[in-house]
Amino acid sequence: MPVVEASYKRLAALSGATPEDIQNMLPFLGLDIESEDGDTVRVEYSPNRPDYSTEWGMALGLQGLLDIQTGLYDIRIRESDLRLYADDSVLPVRPAVTSIAARNGTLDDHTIKQIISMQEDLHSGLGRRRRKLAIGFHDMDTLQFPLRYTAVPPDTRFVPLGGTESMSARRILTDTEQGAAYGHLLADGPVPVIRDAQDTIASMPPIINSNATVVTGATKSLVVDITGHNRWDVENALAVTALTLQAAGYDLEKVHVSGAGNRTPPLENTDRYVDHDMINRTLGLRMSQEEAARCIRRSRLGAQIREGQIRCTVPPYRFDIMGEMDIVEEAALGYGIFNMDPEPPPIKSPGRPDSQASHMACLDKIMTGMGYTQALNSSLIGRKASGMCNSDDSIAVANPKSQNHVILRQNLLPGLMMCLSANVHEPYPHRLYETGTVFFKDGNGTIREKMRLCMVMAHRSASFSEAKSALQSLLHALGQERIRTPPHDTLPFRAGHSAEIYSKDVNIGMIGEITDEVCAAFRIRKDITVVAFEIDV
Repeated sequence: MPVVEASYKRLAALSGATPEDIQNMLPFLGLDIESEDGDTVRVEYSPNRPDYSTEWGMALGLQGLLDIQTGLYDIRIRESDLRLYADDSVLPVRPAVTSIAARNGTLDDHTIKQIISMQEDLHSGLGRRRRKLAIGFHDMDTLQFPLRYTAVPPDTRFVPLGGTESMSARRILTDTEQGAAYGHLLADGPVPVIRDAQDTIASMPPIINSNATVVTGATKSLVVDITGHNRWDVENALAVTALTLQAAGYDLEKVHVSGAGNRTPPLENTDRYVDHDMINRTLGLRMSQEEAARCIRRSRLGAQIREGQIRCTVPPYRFDIMGEMDIVEEAALGYGIFNMDPEPPPIKSPGRPDSQASHMACLDKIMTGMGYTQALNSSLIGRKASGMCNSDDSIAVANPKSQNHVILRQNLLPGLMMCLSANVHEPYPHRLYETGTVFFKDGNGTIREKMRLCMVMAHRSASFSEAKSALQSLLHALGQERIRTPPHDTLPFRAGHSAEIYSKDVNIGMIGEITDEVCAAFRIRKDITVVAFEIDV
């Protein structure tokens, strides 16, 4: 969990609360106090709340919970003629880019430390160690607009941040600390850079900034660039950055972004509706509509009563709010966890093991006893994995927040193939299994669930016979030995090396060798054979 270091005195000055109230209220914002040393407090916050990565974000939350200032904190952005163009050369490297400008601010040592801490937390969390996104801060007075985001040859030269001599991009990737840490994100090929109208290089994302645009205590205006692979990720990070800079006293200006599929970041509020009865049912309260709206406003969201429902206005930096239940959680925080008295449920009958859970536990014991390692994958998978063996009648998330969590899985096999793909550097053989829920639509379009077990094994001499032997051993342990495996060719299994599985004339699954094309798509070595079976349990 990320940790931010803050000052009680500065939090008091920013929020208008007393240090004592701040100390008492921080845990009820969802912030865990890790340690205290005089005026300094180290606070652990949830990665889904990066707006709490600085004192300014924490102060806004404290103002709401302490009723000092409630409701929406709006991001205000002035119009400008600033431009950033991306050309198509970045599409194979890091296609997404966004930007914003901030003027009329002041930077002391503490402010710089807070902003850098936020930047690194975004790199590590939302940015997945810069793999998904990287952020650069630049002294705006050193740049001449318009800016251009483009890919350049590896022999392009500039002075990296903290350096004194001009170096080629290729040498920066090998001879600098940042290059050694993150150079693998670019691999071999063109290098993305942001340069200004005079060809001054501002940064080489996601590796390092240029020394020409270094930010110091004398810097009054900033330009922020954020690059990555996905437009939503970079715009989410920009929203948090914009919130922080505005709360720190800067005036924000729009940077118009275009080219290579990019757009000017909207940074707009969104509206979501929630029924206050749902809030009461979930929390066990009896609030009126106005009381529920007031609680939501204390969580620094907008809330108005409209036609029997509460219309919640969500700022762009609260991208963790995706549905009604998230609004219910904000209402609970605004109500005050400390005001809730827990009540044990009126259950008189003793608990007993669930039959399905007991059955699944039995399967786990059998598979681990046979030498297989259990995997646990998400029920949501990406489109790449979903195309492996799902039908066209897939069940997709309406507004996915990640490209890797889009489709409700209809099979367990794609997830296990992803596990094999992520462990190609480990010694073989690999023997994995997973038990879990899959989802499908019946003839009426209703979503149904099934429990399944899937096994994969990968090594040089893996074969259909070995997979069938494992299947028979499993069924023998369950007391179901009478199965049939008539041949049946279907992807992703190899023709002539696959079959359906029947138990008492009921089709319960498939077994076979995975095709070379599918193995190649998952980066499995050519000398490795993968076999698998998947059955309903």
